[in-house]
Amino acid sequence: MTQAEKLRQKVLDVLNGNELHDHQRAAADKTFSALNEGARAVVTAAEMQAGKSGIALALCCLQRISLSDEAITNRRQLKDTLYLVTMPDTALKEQAEEDLKLAKNVVVSNFLNFEKALEGDFKGNPPKLIIIDECHYGSNVTGIRYSKIFDYLEQENDACKVVFISATPFGALYGAESAYEAAIDLQAAAEVDQDNALLIQASEIATEALKDSILRRDLNARLVFHKTSDEYYGVREMLENNKIKALEDDSRNFTLPSENRDAFIEQFKQHEGMGWSLVRVPAGTAMAAKDFLIAQGIEENAIYILGNSLTGVPEDEHCSIDRFKKEFDDAHLFDDKLIAITVAGARAGINFGAMMKDNLISTWDSTVASVAAVVQANIGRACGYHDNTLSTHYTNINAVEAYAAILDHLENTCSDEAASDFEGLKEFFEDVCEEFQVNGLDVGLTIKYKRRRPIGDVETYRAHSYVAVPAKLLEDDVDFTVYTKDAMLLSAIELIRKEFTAKGAPSVKGNRAMRGKTKNWIKAHWINGDSYDNPEKARADGTQKHKTKLYTEMLDNGEYLEFNRVVAPGSGELSEDKAVTAAIFSVYNISRRKVDKKIMTEQDVWEMCDHFGIERDDTMLVLYKRGDYDIDRSLAKKEHNKLPAKSGELSDESHFSDTAEQSY
Repeated sequence: MTQAEKLRQKVLDVLNGNELHDHQRAAADKTFSALNEGARAVVTAAEMQAGKSGIALALCCLQRISLSDEAITNRRQLKDTLYLVTMPDTALKEQAEEDLKLAKNVVVSNFLNFEKALEGDFKGNPPKLIIIDECHYGSNVTGIRYSKIFDYLEQENDACKVVFISATPFGALYGAESAYEAAIDLQAAAEVDQDNALLIQASEIATEALKDSILRRDLNARLVFHKTSDEYYGVREMLENNKIKALEDDSRNFTLPSENRDAFIEQFKQHEGMGWSLVRVPAGTAMAAKDFLIAQGIEENAIYILGNSLTGVPEDEHCSIDRFKKEFDDAHLFDDKLIAITVAGARAGINFGAMMKDNLISTWDSTVASVAAVVQANIGRACGYHDNTLSTHYTNINAVEAYAAILDHLENTCSDEAASDFEGLKEFFEDVCEEFQVNGLDVGLTIKYKRRRPIGDVETYRAHSYVAVPAKLLEDDVDFTVYTKDAMLLSAIELIRKEFTAKGAPSVKGNRAMRGKTKNWIKAHWINGDSYDNPEKARADGTQKHKTKLYTEMLDNGEYLEFNRVVAPGSGELSEDKAVTAAIFSVYNISRRKVDKKIMTEQDVWEMCDHFGIERDDTMLVLYKRGDYDIDRSLAKKEHNKLPAKSGELSDESHFSDTAEQSY
């Protein structure tokens, strides 16, 4: 056996050894294949606690064995992979070094010491692969900037490739894009108000955002989804087992009475043997939460507030995560129960370990934030490979269900091969956020500018008229002129019908969209069993059933109906770009939310058909045509948006900042 073969065999022993699982090797293989096929950047999405460190170890091995015989036998070329921890935390760096100790070709560092690592550990042999862990941390304004990495890849080491790994990689993919768009929006506002200081700030943010964007750099990026093994227990399994309880506005505050809070306390008290619960509350309310727990008869020495320099928490009340883990070990010895309190904004990524997960009783998350912020917090810490399927989680269920829908989509589209349609993914993500009514994925940057924020859809039109028609999807040639002679409405009807029948007979589907220049003039509301008449999905004008009857009755009575109100634009849409809005009631639309009624029944559709006096069908459409431009209302909205404000500002609302208030 040659020296090269011996060295490769040592790497293969690690790659095929017991330290790695098949699903981790599979994810690494797909990622490395994408790199070999021309991508310079791959984003690997892996669920919380699904073994991302194992994927990284496998990637290090694949990089090592890809070397030529000459390179692999050259000791000076041993270090060829740089693993970067995004957070400046020595404990995380040490944990990564331990996780990757079997990979002799990797150097572990962080973004603060990135350039030092290049100079000190890769002299004369620049890295061939850079792996960035928990890449969502880079999405906020004050967070990690990727521009130095990208500049290095483009200007100094054009042979090096990069892999981003995260359970919620939305920030890495779209954070800079959203920051750029938000900054451009603020620039426009600053120009209107001649606010030079704000204009300069917005311009600087826009420039930096362009530098930090993965998608705007010439890296031929790809996305790979890591499919877990059957033993994995994550948010989709929790939803399936009904172990996630919704915290609504009136029950979210842990210090206020609610049925959910009573159930949480009762479950903790009734739990037999050792166990612990995790409570996450808004910053500044940790002591109030502790006082409440004491009032419930829970011993003070069983309650721990995790963190340091927390507002309103005396110094002697703070508890480090390491100390809490030791307290847990002691409690386990004596069959005691504990409660840990943490605050919103606290850094995610804590690995509690299998023992703590196996003994977890429940979690409570009071926060309402982006999808990433919710799932990376309490509920994400309970995911992984363990045997506890009984713990109950009280949280923002809409965000969790949105994440589950995203996982389903990624699993269906990116688990077999890498994806490159990032614009399509972004549109899908935006549709999910709109459907589940969540604040977004994790874009980090928002605008707080009172002069312009209240109304975004300012160009206003009157609704002209409407028509209700059965879709008759199972018939080829249908004469819809018996319902309307309007050419625009007839064209809209045909385009919507084709959206159902493009691949043959209509089938049940959870995501449809009227995209492309030939169709994007139509705003389509795809109404399913959930949005049809579920009060939880109702917005200002009620459920889709109620608002459709309301709008059409207004038009029947000659009342003024604003077309913008019917469009209800979202995801950057504007009513001025829509000529027709369609409410589509169909048994072929399905909700991605975990609800009892996902699909409309045929009787539901018939009810709407009967209301409008049309032939009964399994799908019916109510189409609204845009009318005249309303200059008075448009000007009133524009004037309203110019009302004086104290100041404009760019705000970083990421829940992953590592500040003194938010750190462990």
